[in-house]
Amino acid sequence: MLATILIVSCVLCWFAYRFYGKFLSTRCGLDDDKETPASAQEDGVDYVPTRASVLFGHHFSSIAGAGPIVGPILAATYFGWGPTWAWILVGAILVGGVHDFGSTLMSVRNRGKSIAETMRGLVGEGTGKLFMLFVVLALIYVIIVFLDLTAGTFQKQPAVATASTWFIVTALAFGWVLLRKVAPLGKAVWLFIPLTFAGLAVGHYFPAPVWDKETWVFLTLGYCFVAAILPVSVLLQPRDFLSAGFLYAILGFGLIGMLFAHEPMQLDAYLGWESDKLGMLLPFLFITVACGACSGFHSIVSSGTTSKQIRRESDVTRIGYGSMLVEGVLAVFAMGCVVVLTTAEREAGGSPVGLFAAGAAKFFAAVGIPLSLGKEFAMLAISTFLLTTLDTCTRLTRFLIEELFDWRSEASRYLGTLLALVGPAFLVFQTFPGPDGSPLPAWRAIWPLFGATNQLLAALALLTFVVFLKASRIRYGFALLPAVLMIVMPMTALVMMIGQYGVDTLIGGVATVMFVLGSFLMVMSWRSLVGGGAPSESASKA
Repeated sequence: MLATILIVSCVLCWFAYRFYGKFLSTRCGLDDDKETPASAQEDGVDYVPTRASVLFGHHFSSIAGAGPIVGPILAATYFGWGPTWAWILVGAILVGGVHDFGSTLMSVRNRGKSIAETMRGLVGEGTGKLFMLFVVLALIYVIIVFLDLTAGTFQKQPAVATASTWFIVTALAFGWVLLRKVAPLGKAVWLFIPLTFAGLAVGHYFPAPVWDKETWVFLTLGYCFVAAILPVSVLLQPRDFLSAGFLYAILGFGLIGMLFAHEPMQLDAYLGWESDKLGMLLPFLFITVACGACSGFHSIVSSGTTSKQIRRESDVTRIGYGSMLVEGVLAVFAMGCVVVLTTAEREAGGSPVGLFAAGAAKFFAAVGIPLSLGKEFAMLAISTFLLTTLDTCTRLTRFLIEELFDWRSEASRYLGTLLALVGPAFLVFQTFPGPDGSPLPAWRAIWPLFGATNQLLAALALLTFVVFLKASRIRYGFALLPAVLMIVMPMTALVMMIGQYGVDTLIGGVATVMFVLGSFLMVMSWRSLVGGGAPSESASKA
């Protein structure tokens, strides 16, 4: 059964890229003769024209993180694999893919500006600044969630910490070789891909010291600061190219193993309409799966680092839409990892990251990889995604802070990055009460709020894309329907969380602020859409 689920998922995603991706390109008039911001504003730091194969690795590594792993595993555990699988495929193909494509295209045609800056040009100055504030808050959630997960992984798996350090050093060396033109990319890959995977052996035989979680939090914060201020060609691009190799290996070995392992399915397809842990299937299935089907965070990456590196417009489809489809396949694989675990194994696995590693190791065993090594391999791959998302998120927050205060200088790189990390550094050490009153770690307590805010951000990005299409005189029905769906689900979830936690608690209070802010932004966007004002300069050029 798992093999059938996998084959159907891959075939549907391939057809979607082949035909719906072509529809998106044609409808929006992608034109390789137009100069992209990467070429027009090249500065060697953030604006760098990059070949599509390298940029695909950066973009995918940045948008993936732990989202398409944690979300589908939690959703399948609480609601069953049936509804989880259905939403992953429908969401990735018709909602998330359109969202990522549109966010990238808008930024490419607006001098590489963020999604918030694009909204400001289309809807209005005040609304755009509020949207920027909304996005900054959403990014802080992302940093908190992934900072907590990364530090926890390094504490429990010292071998993964060593391997991750090896990976970063290897990526720096890879970047130096490419920058100095010591060897072309094709030849350098043959050396550095094996060196990257050698980190598994280094971590296995030389695990890091057993430090407490707080120590790993501060070390990870230091890494995020340094990585976020370096030029993209020094660490970001080479690291993400190599981390994409981990992804391809994980998916390659895992999917082959899923086809031939013949592991029985231990989880029911449907577990009921309501979960004691999360709430009702609608809307919480949508905000729990989150990145596996649609993620507002992707709009920040697409309009943040990715759009500043695209060499030609036709790459928007491959990188924006194609990456979301691959992420959907990864989400299906993650769902399969928890489906093959028994109740005892799920209880022993602990966090979704542990469950993913335990299930993936079973599939790796089918292709001859020992269980213990397979588990370390899976944990290392996840840690690379987490680190990638963390430092990319820090860089994106710095971009938004610079836009918000109209900063753009050498000093703003350092000050903006520092400001981006202050809030998460404090909040990651806090615990919050769960629905049953028991204390929960920051990432688990914030996940429903993160999911709702993330999906609401996706709704706002899709609405902005609809306004952009109308201003550009392009038919927008294909984007309007996903936007409406993404409005209803997170807004309903926020209302339910306000009722559950109350406005006098941290989570309930933040949910209230997000609901009010989101409502205002959507009303202003809708007024601009219905009012049909004059196109902005960027939309007119499109």
